[in-house]
Amino acid sequence: MNVTFVHQGRENLGLEMLSAMLKQAGHRVTLAYDMGLFGKNDNVFYIPALEKIFSQEKEVLKTILDSKPDVIAFSSFTGTHKWCLDIARKVKQKLDVPVIFGGVHPTLVPDRVMEKAAVDYVITGEGEIAFPAFLSAVEKKEDFRSVPNLVWRRGGEIIRNSMSPPVNDLDSLPYPDKDLFAPYLPLEDDYVIMTSRGCPNRCVYCGESHTNRLYNYRYFRRRSAAGSLDELKEMKSRYKFRTVSFNDPIFFTDRKWLFEFLEGYRSEINLPFRCFGQVRYLDDEIAELLKESGCYCVEFGLQTWNEKIREELNIAPGGNELFLSAFKTCDRYGLLYDVDHMFGIPGESIEDFKSGALLYAGLRRLNRIKVHHLSYFPRLPAVEMAKNKGILNESDIEALENAEEAGDFFHPEKENPDLKGYRVLYKILPMLSPAKINKIINGRGLEKLGRMPGPAVNFLQLMLAVKKRDFRFRLYFKYYPLRIYRKFFPPRKGIENES
Repeated sequence: MNVTFVHQGRENLGLEMLSAMLKQAGHRVTLAYDMGLFGKNDNVFYIPALEKIFSQEKEVLKTILDSKPDVIAFSSFTGTHKWCLDIARKVKQKLDVPVIFGGVHPTLVPDRVMEKAAVDYVITGEGEIAFPAFLSAVEKKEDFRSVPNLVWRRGGEIIRNSMSPPVNDLDSLPYPDKDLFAPYLPLEDDYVIMTSRGCPNRCVYCGESHTNRLYNYRYFRRRSAAGSLDELKEMKSRYKFRTVSFNDPIFFTDRKWLFEFLEGYRSEINLPFRCFGQVRYLDDEIAELLKESGCYCVEFGLQTWNEKIREELNIAPGGNELFLSAFKTCDRYGLLYDVDHMFGIPGESIEDFKSGALLYAGLRRLNRIKVHHLSYFPRLPAVEMAKNKGILNESDIEALENAEEAGDFFHPEKENPDLKGYRVLYKILPMLSPAKINKIINGRGLEKLGRMPGPAVNFLQLMLAVKKRDFRFRLYFKYYPLRIYRKFFPPRKGIENES
């Protein structure tokens, strides 16, 4: 069968995994891809005027039509779901083929997604078992009742099939099909891999927590050290990449596994890498091991220095002293670290941001504060909490479930001027001395920062990246010329991936 995946945003490991499985089964796979330049899901530059100019909708539609698909499959997040629906509606006007949606948003609200006439089917949760079973049913014209995880229509009735257990042996899965995104991404720079699936945490705003509940809290699994190393060895030989990004929500939950894996990594891969961590798992031995094994940066999720709010949101356990201790452990071993920090959390005060800036000021190896805004995803506990506090109303929640809002409900023009200043301050803070930070906070510096235009802030962030030798952030800027080039000169080969 001819299967066309449609995606907007970053490289998608889930699609790469499904593509590899489909090719093994003899299917033909095509990717219709929009990089999402300058849109709300762009990590660095959100510029609405440029988003329209660099929209790749026409190219995506042409790729879909040219691929002559038997099935069209979308992977959507809440922030990209509206785009996916728009493409699906336009495709339906031209082609009479099954359209199926999967991903985070359809898993959260499959009933809402199935209300749309352009969507014929939804797969919730993992797709490795469900999607091949669905294709088999389509090809053989069989009944869909045996397809796990599937939501479908029979007449006017929406039917939700039972869930299959998650794939227990992750080593049994094929290596991801990196060729799917290779025409658009310079894989020689950075190889993205996951050595586990799921997350042991239960943060109230995160889609991972919903998936964990969906699978009765048995969703977190880890690949064997040998299996993960085998993938890296094979792909290093194939793509000659120079760095590795471990995209596991928490890379070092299992001490025994970590020691076994990094021993093999040092001897067989021996490349710089970055990973995500959690402070409760970090100690001197782990920090030293990470540094000796080539880790150039660890990313920690702090989100707020307000301990009460962190506890309310069920963010990683531990008081501020535990976070400070972990950060100072990294300082001792010369291990760079990024810290995720959210704005827009209900109940946070200007005083919280002031005290937070002073705490950050004392950290020596702090590489970057990654400033985010709290995004709401439908039917997660955070939405109910926001409703109870009067932040979201029923209309907001309905818009969220229909993806009519991106999920952040963020309107910077209505923001407190000092808060705007703190947002900029946090983005550039690691390049400032503690004395300079104090002067900004206690003088009129915040007001000036709040008026700073976006391009100037981006320039300062680039200067910070140069100062810190931040490889990952510099890659963002390196990719933009390539992505802009791809807008006007799409690759002639590599879009269609034959089995």
